[in-house]
Amino acid sequence: MVQPVARSFYKETSFGRIKGYRYGDADAPAIVVQGGISASGKLWKPDKSGWWQSLHPVFSDLDDVQVISFDYFGGLGGSDCPAIPLTVQQHSEAIRQALRDETSDLQAWVGGSFGGVLGLQFAADHPTELTHLTAIGAAHKPSVHSALLRYFQQALIQRCGDDQSGIILARALAMLSYRTAEEFEQRFNHADDAFEYLLYQGEKLLKQNGNNCRSLFTHLTPILNDYSIDPTRVQAKVQLIDFHNDAIAPPSLVTELEQLLPNHTGRVTIETPFGHDGFIKNVEQYQSALTHFLTESQLESA
Repeated sequence: MVQPVARSFYKETSFGRIKGYRYGDADAPAIVVQGGISASGKLWKPDKSGWWQSLHPVFSDLDDVQVISFDYFGGLGGSDCPAIPLTVQQHSEAIRQALRDETSDLQAWVGGSFGGVLGLQFAADHPTELTHLTAIGAAHKPSVHSALLRYFQQALIQRCGDDQSGIILARALAMLSYRTAEEFEQRFNHADDAFEYLLYQGEKLLKQNGNNCRSLFTHLTPILNDYSIDPTRVQAKVQLIDFHNDAIAPPSLVTELEQLLPNHTGRVTIETPFGHDGFIKNVEQYQSALTHFLTESQLESA
């Protein structure tokens, strides 16, 4: 059982200092877990306030593994914020460098959203180093629609004379892109209420992180507009989990990825009003499939 208690560490990479978190026995086979661009490596906490707390039940059922997670360069955690934004490939390589001293047995990678993109990049660049990958709400290239939404986020940051207003509005637009029209119809009686909710989410991000969260829109969201991963280079067994009405990784794009992967081993597509945020909100719907996939990797590495 992997307890929801992390020990943090720092590693120097060729791209700067990265902060990592370890859950479990340092001698056990490792599973990397990475979340979205606003994620922290503090995935789980005993008070249940971790960034991806809903995923912990999957790992509480696994024995003899450790989980390693990292804060992103330019993100909200303790990793450096480089002067020039890193590419998706550089983010993946930085994690690879940090893992060298932390484990000699990388068993699997579980990535949601940005974390899934990085997993695909890692597997494509180093096909002999990763045997199992679960990509949740992620694809090998950006959808045009999601890139347009990010362009508008960046424009808000650049054109708002008040930095804080730009951050609030950019985050509000990001939250709108993560959810679906169906959810807003079910949840709110009037657009004014929905608008206030989205502004609140932007204000919450700013209050919790200060102006440092500006780097989310200068160092992380832009790099997701033009990345391109060749799925035919991925030799790992890949499990895909996606969500209907996901504007960030739409099912049509995940289908394209599925058809190009040499070793695709399963796909779960989930109906949810939460859209892209289904990777956090709908863990119960894919927990069984993910547990089975990770248990298979345990058996193969034993």
